[in-house]
Amino acid sequence: MKVGISNIGMKASEKVAGAVLAEELGFDSVWYGEHIVLPHRTVYPVNPQPYGPQELVDVFVLLAQLAAKTSRIRLATGIVMLPLRAPIMAARQILGVDHASNGRFDMAVGLGWSQDEYDAAGVDMKTRGARLDEQLEFINKLFQPDENIEFQGRFYSVAPTRFEPKPIQRPRPPFLVGGGSTAALKRAARWDGWYGVVNTVDEFKKSRDRIEGYRREYGRENAPFEYVLVFHEGMPCRGAPTAEELAEFEAAGAHRFVATPWAYDYPNALVRIAQYARELGLSA
Repeated sequence: MKVGISNIGMKASEKVAGAVLAEELGFDSVWYGEHIVLPHRTVYPVNPQPYGPQELVDVFVLLAQLAAKTSRIRLATGIVMLPLRAPIMAARQILGVDHASNGRFDMAVGLGWSQDEYDAAGVDMKTRGARLDEQLEFINKLFQPDENIEFQGRFYSVAPTRFEPKPIQRPRPPFLVGGGSTAALKRAARWDGWYGVVNTVDEFKKSRDRIEGYRREYGRENAPFEYVLVFHEGMPCRGAPTAEELAEFEAAGAHRFVATPWAYDYPNALVRIAQYARELGLSA
């Protein structure tokens, strides 16, 4: 059973220690979401607010640092809001983490929900879905073995150019897509996996069946694909599941799991990582 930890809701000073501890305890992966700003007028659409200490660091820089501090655990974004970035720059950041970690990087992408962040980045929020679709195609093309890469899209373009080096992982690091909307499920079906928040096995099965239908529609039913299920204790979804509960999700087709087992008790995040490892019976 592959269980990871989501560490977005931690103090900046503990994020490295959290990853090192997770590796020592036998967790499969660590996942870091991102925000570039959380202004006071921003209200997340659930209560209580889930973010705790708003000590926000660049997710790619952080993962590169973790690559130097760890050797086995997979390092992942969960999620990164690509539409806030130029795709050519994002591709370089992805390459940096993939190479620094010797191929241990997964990228879960999403759109975010805050108008404030898009305003701060100078990006039209209304186009974020179309931008993300184009960015994934653009970045995927940059990672192909072609000697000269050219791209011309609605939002982004590059003249014929060499783009080296290529990723260590081939054909590239996995592209996972977060979100539960129809557009998000269809987007996931076009790529390598779904990074989904669920409450029950039945809820997961419904999303899984829809995604599998889209995969057949796109002719991708035989392509490798992962279902990565996300649980945030204290959010409007279930808390960190037990080993028995995870086994039920696994039997329904889930491949990996990501939990934040400390709810809003941010000062005890490191303690709860260790406790959760014991509860699951993990071993390094």
